[in-house]
Amino acid sequence: MAAEQIKEAMANGAEEINFDVASVVFELVRIPEGTFFMGSPLQEEGRQPIEGPMRAINLSKPFYMGRYAITQAQYQVVTGMNPSSFRGETLAMDQVLYSDALEFCSRLSQLSGIKVTLPTEAQWEYACRAGAQTRFYSGDSIADLDAIGWYVDNSGERVHEVGQKDPNAWGLYDMSGNVWEPTLDWLPSYETMANTDPVGSITERGGAMRGGGRMHEAQYCRSASRLRCSNMFGGMGIRIVINPDG
Repeated sequence: MAAEQIKEAMANGAEEINFDVASVVFELVRIPEGTFFMGSPLQEEGRQPIEGPMRAINLSKPFYMGRYAITQAQYQVVTGMNPSSFRGETLAMDQVLYSDALEFCSRLSQLSGIKVTLPTEAQWEYACRAGAQTRFYSGDSIADLDAIGWYVDNSGERVHEVGQKDPNAWGLYDMSGNVWEPTLDWLPSYETMANTDPVGSITERGGAMRGGGRMHEAQYCRSASRLRCSNMFGGMGIRIVINPDG
């Protein structure tokens, strides 16, 4: 799909868009606009104070998010490099710094002719939940997490191929576990964030990281879980977003 075709497809509300770079395909799915409760309730197991207070947040515009975390084949075709600790073209990219993620998005934007970026924290959590308010998008139990994500109890502490677990209701895979995913911004306070399309601080030094990873416990794979990321932490992958009005 050429850039103009992608723009037309997004304007027409296509459920998914695909484009390729040197025959390596990128798949994104449409995330509809809507309202959700961001954060975690006080009684949620594993909850951290920075996940609240829960707020009703409205995302006023649809956006397109990568169906999968960026694979090593995708990263290499865009950057010419592969710093992953576990090698395989269909494995999720890992060992990415925040600045690497930004540079990847910038290069992919140039190659595709479409502005590619990282999701905001609000976009990431909204897309991960896909309408669910449970600990994980699949439910509250460890068995529910096992069905959707690779974490310390089932991963063998290695990175896995994308798309091997169950997707969420919007067709996104591996939003919990396997590799942490950076967001564009960091929301310093849920109390003060905007009710509509909130965006936190954006710097070149880091944002949030979401979703948990292969070496972390279940509590870090919850939809509301969030940590601060920076260029000192290199264990992340990448999930891309395209905003139709971007």
